[in-house]
Amino acid sequence: MSRWFITLLTSLGLVMLVSGCASKEAPVKDPKAAAYDFSNEKSFVVYGEGIAPQNTVSPAQAIALAKRAAITDGYRQLGEKLYGVKINSSETVKDAALKDSRIVASVNALVKDAAITDAMFKDGLYSVRMEITMSARRWHELFAY
Repeated sequence: MSRWFITLLTSLGLVMLVSGCASKEAPVKDPKAAAYDFSNEKSFVVYGEGIAPQNTVSPAQAIALAKRAAITDGYRQLGEKLYGVKINSSETVKDAALKDSRIVASVNALVKDAAITDAMFKDGLYSVRMEITMSARRWHELFAY
């Protein structure tokens, strides 16, 4: 009986030792290596809107102008998302009181390969959904400094 008990304890100890060494841990990812993972893609989606002008030659012209305004608004929004917005402001103070305040926002961007994925004209408002997709590698080439 004691020989059987010693064999059982030895076997259990050996199993615990082997299984403890065989545990699998998830590999730790290097944060620097994760920054250069170029396998995924990123999409940017914007919604541009344009209003049909009142004084046009025909309803077709009003729709065409509203569509053009919506597409231009979409490109502007993509430029803001990708490149940012430059803000200039000035204030004039006279006799310890604010006399004039001006804020100018501008976008300087080159947007390529944007796709119009949805368009709708309703009640004088033309709306477009625009999307641009780029790989992480392309993003890094364009915007990493």
